Amino acid sequence: ALAEAQAAADVVQSKLREKQAELKKVQDELQKLKDKLQALEDEQHDLKANVELCEKKLERAEALISSLGGEKTRWTENAKQLGDDYVNLTGDVLVASGVVAYLGAFTPEYRDEAAESWTGLTKEKEIPGSEVIKLEAVLGEAVKIR
Repeated sequence: ALAEAQAAADVVQSKLREKQAELKKVQDELQKLKDKLQALEDEQHDLKANVELCEKKLERAEALISSLGGEKTRWTENAKQLGDDYVNLTGDVLVASGVVAYLGAFTPEYRDEAAESWTGLTKEKEIPGSEVIKLEAVLGEAVKIR
């Protein structure tokens, strides 16, 4: 009877070891799935953060583009004015240098009359220049002169 009980206990122990081995396999598989789930959740979190960052960057870019729209108009006007100034540079500098060299000691009224006369002479000689010469505009910047 003891031998039978020992044999029965051995069979039960053997089945117990088999079941424990199966349980270990299931637990290992469960751990792998948990690890995979954690990795996917981390990736999802990173992707959400990346999406939020991209949305913020996009909002900032749209704001920048809309604010630069007004700058395009200003730059276009400045470019046109610089082009006109470039064309008129020869005559303007010619008259302005004459004013500086020869008319410094005279009254402002006389300087204006002489500058108008010289401007007329540059037009007769077909030298490009502004219609009205202002010494400050040709030789300096109004902001720095003040």
